Amino acid sequence: MRMVKVIIKSDNIIIDVEKGVTLLQVIRKAGIDIAIECGGFGVCGKDRVIVLDGQQNLTPLTNAEFRHFSKDDISKGYRLACQAKVLGDVIILVPEEIRIKERGRRVVSQGFMQKIEVNPFIRKIEIMLPEPTLEDQRADLDRLLDTLRNVLNTDNIDVDLDLIRDLPIKLRAYNWHLNVILWGNKIISIEPIGGLTRDIYGVTVDIGTSKIVVHLVDLMNGEIRAVDFDENPQLAYGADIMSRMTYADKGPENLRELHDLVINAINNLIGRVCKKAGVPLGKIYEIVVVGNTAMHHFFLNLPTKYLGRSPFTPVVEKTLSFRARELGLRGNPGAMVTVLPNIAGFVGADAVADVLATGVIDRKDITLLIDIGTNSEIFVGNSEEIIACSAPSGPAFEGAQTRFGMKAIEGAIERVEIDGDGEVKYEVIGDVKPRGITGSAMIDIVAGLFKNGFIDRRGKLRKDLNNKRIRRYGEEWGYVIAWAHETSIDKDIVVFERDITEIMLAKAAIFSGISIAMSTRRVDVKDINEIFVAGSFGNHIDPVNAKIIGLIPDIPNDRIRFVGNTAIMGADMALLSGEARAKAEEIARRVKYIELSAHPLFQKEFYSAIYIPHRDIDKFPTVKELLKAHNYSPNA
Repeated sequence: MRMVKVIIKSDNIIIDVEKGVTLLQVIRKAGIDIAIECGGFGVCGKDRVIVLDGQQNLTPLTNAEFRHFSKDDISKGYRLACQAKVLGDVIILVPEEIRIKERGRRVVSQGFMQKIEVNPFIRKIEIMLPEPTLEDQRADLDRLLDTLRNVLNTDNIDVDLDLIRDLPIKLRAYNWHLNVILWGNKIISIEPIGGLTRDIYGVTVDIGTSKIVVHLVDLMNGEIRAVDFDENPQLAYGADIMSRMTYADKGPENLRELHDLVINAINNLIGRVCKKAGVPLGKIYEIVVVGNTAMHHFFLNLPTKYLGRSPFTPVVEKTLSFRARELGLRGNPGAMVTVLPNIAGFVGADAVADVLATGVIDRKDITLLIDIGTNSEIFVGNSEEIIACSAPSGPAFEGAQTRFGMKAIEGAIERVEIDGDGEVKYEVIGDVKPRGITGSAMIDIVAGLFKNGFIDRRGKLRKDLNNKRIRRYGEEWGYVIAWAHETSIDKDIVVFERDITEIMLAKAAIFSGISIAMSTRRVDVKDINEIFVAGSFGNHIDPVNAKIIGLIPDIPNDRIRFVGNTAIMGADMALLSGEARAKAEEIARRVKYIELSAHPLFQKEFYSAIYIPHRDIDKFPTVKELLKAHNYSPNA
């Protein structure tokens, strides 16, 4: 195969690649992470690179590129990295704005959880063994097990071959006086007396579609000693799980690649939290992992082929426990990994942890729990019955699928106010010039435009109004949030009509899921005592604006609770308490899942919820009154 040369001038990288590969493959090979949200199918249009020389050595512009680029963009050399294939030598520039960056990112890495009694699966027992004599010639292992049987009052003690191999040297090195670390009745380590004898730690991991959060937890007192997070490196293969599953299904080597990415990321985070707290890796004895069903499967290197197609069947739902070394995870050589159970195809262990942390399953009052993300999990119920569903809300709320959308990192507009004259005030993370808009700010924008009469109930801009911010850009109409001279990218930051549509589609998916779950549970909005909004994104939402656009039901603000990352807190509970772990199993068994795509009312509810706030505005009485106060007809 003929080799060609690509120079990435922005990074001073020269790389030889096979003729016919895409620029996206070249960029990945160079180790540059860029934000691509559709898995490389030309849908998101985010992977915009600039060709400085050698345009003739690339394949012609595709239909996808003609959709995303104006004539001016094309004249400047813009190409979509996933679409342009290299036929000869070329020089490109990878713009800063398409790169994945973490600097200054706002992530909620903790949240609300129920009080528990610390009673972990891991325990440390100090024992003294009798030394061998001519009169007592028992084998080393028998000597250890006989003593433990007396202490634990059980014959059911498990020990693996690796530990047996080390036993003769360690018993004698420790002078037969040692600590035994057990996971239940399984011996996972033997260690000397002295030093950090009381230090036993565990790690919890929340594998999100866009980020991975890790906690280092003291198993003696339940204290969270250190927290860290990172982007999920799988983002380079798509912002949504369907894109990643499509990639994984192309072959076992692709699945392995996604698996290795997440394992390496978790190992890096484990190393970082241990360094922060000054805890040796060898003191990590258990790792509890949660994540949606797709992330769960990638973590375990399980095929996702049938998870991604109807009837969306996972490989496994039950709790799994095994040695951490089987996955190459860092920690004590004998450390255990426990992966909490899934509920159904797209309601995974993270959702089980949400319910566990918030205690919904033990509450008498009806509660609505929403974890907003690429797939938003919805729970409605109480101790008698809980109905769950997964709403395909997509990544729009996480800054994807909108032209200037971005994650909550430095330079992102995170708060927006629009007044009756159409003027805009905004807040930027890091107090720097803006370069994009977060999902929470998009909610503010859509709500502000609607309540002040600049868009109609279908999200269309009122082009008849004399508003300088309503402008035409090529074939598209948009609303200027920040003028070019205010930004760090030297161009207007604009919300286009199709961006508003993306937000409306996302909120419609969530609200239709809420409506169907409430109907199935035989309750109405008036029956809901509290709404719990979970997840990092949820913590940054303005509840009034969320109700204005019709994202959540119209109940008083004092009954809406933003509970943070309850998935990781539920994992903490399962790490610290055997009772909490049993409760997680109960949740997975008792929650009744409904598949929205197969529900006869889904299409009707979805199309009704696309309107702002809803086709039936009487479902949102406070919004209706607000519009009257702004002299704006709710039927406009």
